[in-house]
Amino acid sequence: MHTIVRLPNGVFAPYTSIPTNLLFFDASGATEEIWYYEVPLPEGRKSFSKTKPMQESDFDGCFAWWNDRTENTQAWKYDFKAAYDKAKSEAQPHWDAARTAEANANRNAKRVKELETQIQNINASLLDFSPAKQQAKVKQQIQDLKEEQKRTLAEERQEREIAKQEQTKRDSLYWCIYNLDQKNPIAQNDFEHLPPEQLVADIWRKEQRILEILGEIKDVLQTKPSKENL
Repeated sequence: MHTIVRLPNGVFAPYTSIPTNLLFFDASGATEEIWYYEVPLPEGRKSFSKTKPMQESDFDGCFAWWNDRTENTQAWKYDFKAAYDKAKSEAQPHWDAARTAEANANRNAKRVKELETQIQNINASLLDFSPAKQQAKVKQQIQDLKEEQKRTLAEERQEREIAKQEQTKRDSLYWCIYNLDQKNPIAQNDFEHLPPEQLVADIWRKEQRILEILGEIKDVLQTKPSKENL
């Protein structure tokens, strides 16, 4: 992408009032610099309409600027590559931290399953006619394994929470570079979009709450007595 031409209000009235952009691409390589050009409304007009639509002559200023690009009140340049490199550099440590925490959580989850298998095997070997002293020893062993299982499960959840938080930080730093609603540094833009980092943070808050609820449901299911223990 090398150029974005912003059209004035009312270009597609009365069908929609959504601001419209023309995007220009070529096959020369990755996006590095993006030029913006805002087509101004004719003097004295606040908007185009169905009865007073946009004319080809309204692009005269853009045509004149196209091959001799300079920054002015209608045109400016955005260094996308610099923004991309900066965002990627700042986001990478959070991405690495998220992957490390997720790997730790997966190891803990594996250990929880191993402990569950050990507990089940020991339970199966516990006989009613075994000496009381031996039964007490085995039951204590089972209790120790359950305590370890509980601690490991808590560590797993903690690591997954760290992974989510780090991923959220990474996303808020990285994905906002693809927001091409760059403001004219000279002229004030009347139309405002919700910043993408706010959208990402809001989505992740909802996602975290869903995962918390699923964790609570999992706790209930795990604490329910199994048929073997009844």
